[in-house]
Amino acid sequence: MSPTSAGRPSSQFRLRRAPTASKDYKIQSAGLDPGLDPEVGPISSEYESLHTECQITVVEFNEEQIVQQDFFNEGLKEFLEKPREDWVKVRWINCNGLSWDIIQLLTRHYNFHSLALEDLLAKHDNNRPKCDWYSDHAFVILPLLKLLDGTAPDFAHQGDPSFPQNIPLWKKLLFGVRQPKRKPDPECAQPTTPNFDNSRNRVRTLQSAYGGPNSERIAYMEAHSSLTPLDKIVHVEQVSIFLTCEGTVVSFFEISGDDIEPPILARLNSDKTLLRTSSDPSMMLQAIIDGIVDLSFPVVSAYQDTIAELELNVLTDPNVEQSQNLYILTSELSLLKSTIAPIAAVVTSLRDHRKTLLSLSAKRPNGVEVSDMTRTYLNDVLDHVLLILDNLETMKRAADNMIDLIFNTIGSLQNETMKQLTTITIFFLPLTFLAGYFGMNFAVFPGVQENSDLYFWKIGIPLVVVTLAYCLREVVGKQVVKKFQRRAIKVAGRRRREKGGAKGKND
Repeated sequence: MSPTSAGRPSSQFRLRRAPTASKDYKIQSAGLDPGLDPEVGPISSEYESLHTECQITVVEFNEEQIVQQDFFNEGLKEFLEKPREDWVKVRWINCNGLSWDIIQLLTRHYNFHSLALEDLLAKHDNNRPKCDWYSDHAFVILPLLKLLDGTAPDFAHQGDPSFPQNIPLWKKLLFGVRQPKRKPDPECAQPTTPNFDNSRNRVRTLQSAYGGPNSERIAYMEAHSSLTPLDKIVHVEQVSIFLTCEGTVVSFFEISGDDIEPPILARLNSDKTLLRTSSDPSMMLQAIIDGIVDLSFPVVSAYQDTIAELELNVLTDPNVEQSQNLYILTSELSLLKSTIAPIAAVVTSLRDHRKTLLSLSAKRPNGVEVSDMTRTYLNDVLDHVLLILDNLETMKRAADNMIDLIFNTIGSLQNETMKQLTTITIFFLPLTFLAGYFGMNFAVFPGVQENSDLYFWKIGIPLVVVTLAYCLREVVGKQVVKKFQRRAIKVAGRRRREKGGAKGKND
C-alpha cells in the first residue's frame, strides 16, 4: 500500500521529523499566494486597518485647458464614477497619505495588477526600487529622501509598537537616547486608529527605515547621528506611481506629497511650460521622479557641511573619539548610497523601454509608451542621480581617509613621545650609573672621601657625551645626511632656474 493510498499525507510516513523553521524573525507572508487582489478575499486585517485622511488632488489637462479638483477619502469615488471627458489628454491623481479604502478604490477602477498592489502596501524594507511593466500599465517604486528639522512632528517613532517608547534610565545613560517631547502638528495626516503599520504616514528616519530590527541600536545611532549637531534628520518614505496606457498617472505618497505637488502644479498652470504643452503622461511621470530626486540634494549638502566640520576638527585636533563620529557618518552614507543607487536602474528602465517590444511579445495592441522627449529628460534625471552618488562616494572615501589620518597622527605622536622619553633615558643613564656607583656604602672610598662633588661631574659629563654619541649615532647621522641632501637639492634647483633665466634672456 502506498503512503497516500489511505488518504493520509505522505509526511506521516517519514522516518524522522524534519526540523521546523524558527518562529523568531518570522515572515508573515511566507508561503502565501503572490500578489494582493481586493476582489479575492479574504483581505488581511493588517491592510484593512491602514487608514488615514488622504489629501487627493486630481488634475486633468491638455494643451489648452486644465482643471484641478481636490478631494478627501469620501469624494473620490463619486468622481471616478463619472466618465472621462474627451478633451482630457492627461489625468494625474496624487494621493498624499496611504489608506486602504483609497488604494482599493483606485485598484478596482484602473485594474492595477495584484503584484503591484502588494508592493505598494509592502513595507519599505521589503521592496527594492523598480519599474514593472504590465499589459496596460507600468508600476514604479522609488524611495524619497528629504531633509527635515529635528523638531519635525511624529519623530522618535511615536506609536510604533516595534520601538521601545519607555526606555529605562540605564539605557538612556548608556546609549544617550533622546526622546524629544514634541507637539503634534494638526496639519499632518494622522492615522485614525492604531494599526500594524504606524510607521506609515509619518516621519521615518534613515536608521529606523534601514537599521534592522534592533531598536536599541537604532536609538543609539539616531541620538548620535551625524546631523544631530545641525538639528536635522533625514526622512525616508516609499513612493508608488502607476502609469496607464490611457494617459493616467496615479501617485501615492505617505506624507511628502506637498513637497512634490506645488512645483508641478505651477508648471501645469502655465501654458508655456513643456509639461503643459506636451500633454504627455510619461512627461508627468518624469516630473514626479525628477522632483523626488531633487529632494535628495539638500540631504547631500547637509552631510557635506557635516563632513567639512569633522575634517577641520580632525586636521586641528585629532582624537580617537572623532573616529566614532566618522564611523556613524560612513554608516549613514552607505545607507544613503544603497537607497539612492537603485533609482538609476529605474530611470534607465524607463528610458530604454519600447512599447513595440512589449506589444509584440504580449500580442496586445495596448501598452504603456514612453515618448522620445521623455527619454531625453530622463537622461537629465539620471545625471542628477549619478551626481548624488558621486558626492556620496566622495564623502565616504574622505571619511575613511580621515579615520586613517586620525590613527596615523595619533601613532606618529606616540612615536615622537617615545623618542623624547628614550632620549631623556639615554641622557640620564650614565648619570644614574655613576650615582649608584658613588653611593655605595664602602668603608674606604677614596673617590668620595678625597674629592668634592666636582669630581662626579668631571667623570659624568664625558660619560654622558660618549653615551649619547654612541646611542644616537644613527639618528644624528641620518639628520646630517638629510640636511646635506636638502642643501644640494636647493642648490641644484637654484642653478637650474638661473640657467633657464639666462637662456630666456639670450633668446
